[in-house]
Amino acid sequence: MAVIKAKARLIENVQTVVTNLRSHTVVCDLPKNLGGDDSGPTALELAVMAIADCAATIYADVAKKSNIELTKLEVTAEAVKADDAPVIKSVDIKVKVASKARESLLKACLRRTEANCPVLSIYKEPVPINVTLEVESSE
Repeated sequence: MAVIKAKARLIENVQTVVTNLRSHTVVCDLPKNLGGDDSGPTALELAVMAIADCAATIYADVAKKSNIELTKLEVTAEAVKADDAPVIKSVDIKVKVASKARESLLKACLRRTEANCPVLSIYKEPVPINVTLEVESSE
């Protein structure tokens, strides 16, 4: 079974650096109106960005494996969150493609994308999460 790891480290104020423990990092921060410096996306924005990217990556992969040439692929994810709650209420995903392939084939790619996008599946059927606290001495 594959294990995917990530680690976030506080830099200053509410700014963090998140790494996938391979060689990729992202700076996350809160907007200025929430006490940050707006030096990167928030974790929630990063999660919505992950939906858009996963859908784009899987759609492109499905099209490639189906010998469908895409001349354009753009995925937009729009999440709705109440101002007074941390929970996303809904997500709308729009896949915009340009191709010489028949629309029925492009729709089939979308169905396969929905069935195989791991980030999308996390939102549709949440996975169990275990949270623990490890306290180190600050001396």
